[in-house]
Amino acid sequence: MEFTSQLTTETDLFKIADELTKDKKDQYNIGFLFISTFNKKSTADLVKFVRNRVRVDYLVGCTCAGIIGTTAEIEQKPATALILGKLPEGKIVPFSLNQNQLEAMTKAEDWYNFFNIYPNENPKFLILPDPFLFDMNQFLAGLNQTYPGCPVIGGLASGASQPHENLLFINDQTFKEGIVGITLRGDFDVKAIVSQGCRPIGESYIVTRAEGNIIHTLAGRTFVQILEEVLQKVPARDKLLAQEAILIGIAMSEYTHEFKRGDFLIRTVLGIDEETGAGAIADYVKIGKTVQFHVRDAQAATEDLYELLQSQQRQEIDQKPKGALVFSCNGRGEGLFREKNHDIALIQKVIGPVPAAGFFCAGEVGPVGGNNFLHGFTSSIALFYPRQQ
Repeated sequence: MEFTSQLTTETDLFKIADELTKDKKDQYNIGFLFISTFNKKSTADLVKFVRNRVRVDYLVGCTCAGIIGTTAEIEQKPATALILGKLPEGKIVPFSLNQNQLEAMTKAEDWYNFFNIYPNENPKFLILPDPFLFDMNQFLAGLNQTYPGCPVIGGLASGASQPHENLLFINDQTFKEGIVGITLRGDFDVKAIVSQGCRPIGESYIVTRAEGNIIHTLAGRTFVQILEEVLQKVPARDKLLAQEAILIGIAMSEYTHEFKRGDFLIRTVLGIDEETGAGAIADYVKIGKTVQFHVRDAQAATEDLYELLQSQQRQEIDQKPKGALVFSCNGRGEGLFREKNHDIALIQKVIGPVPAAGFFCAGEVGPVGGNNFLHGFTSSIALFYPRQQ
């Protein structure tokens, strides 16, 4: 297994293609190309130029608002990143899907036939969806049901503010909506790190009354009563952070004795009904689930990513990843951390050196507690390892 990556801030299409593909004479079987702040015509031309200069079986990519390379993050200006990989013998299948096709996939056999892969093959899914005109929750629900336990990792194209302005591509095919991606099966591992960038405050509580995304009571008391009690006991800084945005973590397993990072799916508290004391959150929640309030700031986001990377490195103590795809929220970066290259620098410090590429996304996808979800303010990372014998 071998990966190589390159980032450039050139704006001339021919120079971009030359820089990205310089000294890359080998045959590769997988590649990802991320392109920031170019129009659709220029993007399509650049994809062709790169394809003509490098030998790669499958090149997948999209337009972005910002680019991540091996050592740098480029925001708010033109940049392009390319990562190429040689994977061991296996099954690599690219795909594209639009909303009409998704709605026609009503049973498990439809999914198996579409992807040409089965759950017992333990596939990994790397995806690049467009944020418009495609129901990501429906797509992920289908994958979670038909391919249980199989990781789905990726990021939503972020270079546009309205439908049909982004460009997704697989080799010479381009798409203005839907999703593109690759399914992988082979003698290698793809490990997912999903850093939701939060820390818990207060205690955990059981949901005792809920309807849809409305939580009425926690531990027999109203949502508002519990929240007010939690905020009365936390430090002043946490009170300020909660005023900016209060979050809630939904425990992924009720069999955990002591909850820690990675045990919660983080969702935003959307609003509170002062009359009833109920709270609305950005997901559905069932009676009996354990929840805990969370806050987010630069320090919490740094600690969360660092601890998850450290945990991953301890699991793979005898080896480093050979390649990395990094999908970070466009709300992270220099605007959150007040420093350049935060996420990629931390990745390289803890588990590097590793060739990497990615982008700042309009939403991130990754597994939490064995199921795959759409996240926000998250860094979702795919790490490629040779399979240990």
